[in-house]
Amino acid sequence: MFKNVSVKNRIAFLYSISFCVILLVILGTIYLVVKQGITKTMYETLEEEISSHVDYVLHEPVFTHYVQPREWEEVEHTDIALNPVFIAVYDKDFQLVENSPNLVQNKLEWNKDQAEKIPFYTEFNSIRLLISQARLIHHGEVVGYVVIGVSTKHNELALEYLRMALLIIFPLSVILIFIIARFIASGAVKPVFSVISTAQSISESNLSERIRLPHNKDELYQLTLTINSLLDRLEHQIVSAKQFSADASHELRTPLAVIKGTLEILIRRERPAQEYKEKIAYTLNQVNRLYHLVEQFLLLSRVESNSLVLNSSVFDVKQEVLSSVERLQNPFNEKQLVLNTEKLQDHSIENYREFLEIIIDNILSNAIKFVNLKGEITVFSFVENQRYHLVFEDNGIGMNEEDLRFIKDRYFQIGNSTTGHGLGLNIASKLAALSNIEMLIESQHKKGTRVVLRF
Repeated sequence: MFKNVSVKNRIAFLYSISFCVILLVILGTIYLVVKQGITKTMYETLEEEISSHVDYVLHEPVFTHYVQPREWEEVEHTDIALNPVFIAVYDKDFQLVENSPNLVQNKLEWNKDQAEKIPFYTEFNSIRLLISQARLIHHGEVVGYVVIGVSTKHNELALEYLRMALLIIFPLSVILIFIIARFIASGAVKPVFSVISTAQSISESNLSERIRLPHNKDELYQLTLTINSLLDRLEHQIVSAKQFSADASHELRTPLAVIKGTLEILIRRERPAQEYKEKIAYTLNQVNRLYHLVEQFLLLSRVESNSLVLNSSVFDVKQEVLSSVERLQNPFNEKQLVLNTEKLQDHSIENYREFLEIIIDNILSNAIKFVNLKGEITVFSFVENQRYHLVFEDNGIGMNEEDLRFIKDRYFQIGNSTTGHGLGLNIASKLAALSNIEMLIESQHKKGTRVVLRF
């Protein structure tokens, strides 16, 4: 029903419908109250007239008259145009003895089928009357009967005018309230269109722009706040994707440059077979490094898209460290590094073995990369507070605070930093979080780095 109706018209329509229901209740109540009041007034008039005539006869010392002197001079008994009261008095033999002057040729008949002082309606000369009747008693003896009628014509006419007025007021009020409601709704939704306009103007080129918050902290304020929060997250994701792309390109460029340079050297002139073997072996190492790096990127992408099914297994942490050292033996030998694993303890855990392999490989690779020639790397473990701690320490160039912050937030933008620190540790940190392993990194520039894994 409201599919193609604008919001302001929808609000105005619903508001008008609600107003119609309320107005109908109010107007109906007014009509019923007025009608009840008119009816009550007629009943009270009849009761007053009946009581007046009955009491006059009842308390008259000597019965001489049926009505009070000058009774017929009252306006309601002489006029038939304005709230007339018709009275007919009969003797005890039901003979008409007196009637009000406004009863010229007709008379009110005593109705034997109606109880005394119980009003009832009847037609009299095309006029609807409310009738009441009673016996006239003097000193315990019935001396006559009185019949009193009150015309309902003017009251019904007043109710008819009231009905007409209400029927005119109702549609006019509905139309007026719809116009007013539409105007109010238009002003109410105007800030929404402002929010829409601002949101539509935001693109990749002006991601930092935000919608201005309204002054009142109402539902619109909450909507604007939510949209701004969404824009913050979108900006973060877009910046993150760009940063990751730049970091990945930087990491991939190094082994590619080494491979390209080595091959260019090989084709410049003829070389001994042994030198060819050495250069090819070195190139293969770089290819393997490139392959593992791409594999890690793909793994991280699958993890973040929840498309990777993880299976845990039980394995020994010390053995994983030694296996990683064996895989990285060539880089160790090239830089003539000293590796100390004397205080590394055996410890079996149930976790994601593939993730831990990548975590350890990246930590050691990062250490090898930034440790000076003939430097030292120490790997040891200990148990504290029922938690197994695996520690990697080196005496390399270390990292400053900005690089550490980059590691803690994989997509954090660090000015123009090109140190190359952290992408491997960033991947390790992400996988550690997924493996429920707490990873702590401490580093001092030109003094070394310490990485702790808590299981």
